[in-house]
Amino acid sequence: MADAAVESVADLLDRVVHRGAVVTGDVIISLAGIDLVRLDLRLLLLGLDA
Repeated sequence: MADAAVESVADLLDRVVHRGAVVTGDVIISLAGIDLVRLDLRLLLLGLDA
């Protein structure tokens, strides 16, 4: 059963990289209601054919 799960995850990642995906997120570190650090994160996944 674990082998099937690993293959399933590998197939999913293969499809995502082949089609491309964008992942975005925000991280805010605050103290006493005051924002100290803010990070805007963007990740682009693409597959390249050689």
